[in-house]
Amino acid sequence: MSGKQTVDALKRLASEGPHAVSALSWTDDGLKVIGVSTGSVDVRIDLADLDRFSVALCELATTCRTAPVIDDARAWLSDHAAVAIRSLGFLEEPLAVWELDGDEGIAQLRSSPPLREGDDVTYWEVVIRCDDRPSATIARYHWAPGLPERERVIYPATFAQIGRMVAALEQALTCEE
Repeated sequence: MSGKQTVDALKRLASEGPHAVSALSWTDDGLKVIGVSTGSVDVRIDLADLDRFSVALCELATTCRTAPVIDDARAWLSDHAAVAIRSLGFLEEPLAVWELDGDEGIAQLRSSPPLREGDDVTYWEVVIRCDDRPSATIARYHWAPGLPERERVIYPATFAQIGRMVAALEQALTCEE
C-alpha cells in the first residue's frame, strides 16, 4: 500500500505543484524532499527534479512506524536482507549482502555484479538498520579511478518504479511478502 500512496503523492506534486503535497521541503543543496506516511512505514524521497511521470532520484528511505522486538540483530538483519534481495529483484543488477554487522545493527547490500564500463563502476546500495525504528535506504552510486570516493548518482525513475522500490523496502522491513 505504501508504494501506491507514494506514487499518488508524486502525481499530485507533478500535476498540482508544491502546495499539493504537505510534506515537501528542500535541502540546503536544493533537493526536494517528499515525505509520505503510511500505516507501517514513513517514506522519504530525495529528488533532484521531477516531471509529469518520472523523478530524478537521489535517495529513497523508509522507516518503520512501530518498533519491533529484535532479540538477535544479526538474525533479524539476515532475514530482512534476504527479503530485500528478493523484493528488489527488478533492479538492473541483482543485490547481494556486502556487509552484515549485528553489533552495529546494519546490513549493507550492493549490486553484484555492479555495472562496469571500463574501469568505472556503478551500483545500487541498500542499507538496512535495526535501530529503535528499523529503516532501509536505497541509492545508486558511481566510482571511477581517480575519484577520492564514490559519488551518488541521480537516477531517472518513473513514478511506478519509485512505488515498487517503496513497496520492496517496506517488505524488507516488515518481512511481509
